[in-house]
Amino acid sequence: MKRDPRLAQLSREHHTALRLGRKLLEGGASAALRAEQDALAAHFAEEEQRFVPLLQTQGEAVLAERLLREHEALRTLFTHAARGEREAETGHALIDHVRFEERELFPVIEGLLDAAS
Repeated sequence: MKRDPRLAQLSREHHTALRLGRKLLEGGASAALRAEQDALAAHFAEEEQRFVPLLQTQGEAVLAERLLREHEALRTLFTHAARGEREAETGHALIDHVRFEERELFPVIEGLLDAAS
């Protein structure tokens, strides 16, 4: 799917997250997760800074709350998975979150960005 240029980099980063999610499902991916944790943290922070205020002011508070809730849950899961615990659960949660963003959140954000232009 072609993304708005303002979302393209974040969308590309989702491909890396999906690969990591699949590795976590297979198990033994704690080192791979630790190697990606800074990038994941930066990705989450960028989405939260850019999109939560936009969503909240444009009547999409439910999506903003879901984004924040899932990011917080993933941060907790990453802590466990980095120690080799709950890797499959973390992999499922990460894949589901990326799918939510790509299929639900980003289309709404693209519409809001277009309306603001």
